[in-house]
Amino acid sequence: MATRKPVQLSPEALHRIREAARTWPADLGLSDLRRQLSKAIYDYHNWAAAPDDIKIQKARLKAIHKYARDLAGLLRADAENPGLDWCSQWPKDWPSPIKVAEEIQRMIEESSVLKKSPQKIIREIKEDSAVSGSACERLLGSKLPEVFEHCFRRDVTLYQKGDYVRFAMRIIKECEIRNVRPSTIIKALTDARSGRSGRRRGGRK
Repeated sequence: MATRKPVQLSPEALHRIREAARTWPADLGLSDLRRQLSKAIYDYHNWAAAPDDIKIQKARLKAIHKYARDLAGLLRADAENPGLDWCSQWPKDWPSPIKVAEEIQRMIEESSVLKKSPQKIIREIKEDSAVSGSACERLLGSKLPEVFEHCFRRDVTLYQKGDYVRFAMRIIKECEIRNVRPSTIIKALTDARSGRSGRRRGGRK
């Protein structure tokens, strides 16, 4: 996935977010809150953009495979009809240029990445990383609760008018992420705690 710049929240935005939680430790600094929120929002944007990022990378990988195949063909033709000694400086302990091009082809083909849909690739990445649910569900049900508990030293509760919901709603607004209702936050929390985030009834995702 593409690398993105961390989100930079203004001091005013951080103060509003802190106030949304109603009470906070006397030693809670805005810099710590900013750092924790930046990581959580950064994670959200990475997962939200993952389908498009993977489509772009697949297109690039498809082009690399084609060029490696064409290059291997050209190198074989050149080896069969030697003339100009263009690769005399190629290190003797390295595989031949033909082998390098063929190895690139082989690695791409054996990875099966080009045969998989972006959705399947994302599912496999999530399974390997023990991640579940959509980007928004992960943010609301896992990442922001970690920030809340770390910075405010309080447990996250499942109340629609509770401090965590107010805190999360404020962040959503400040970061202009998407329209979210308190019930959406409660559901994300409930699913994350039960280990069913992103799963539908019947065991299907």
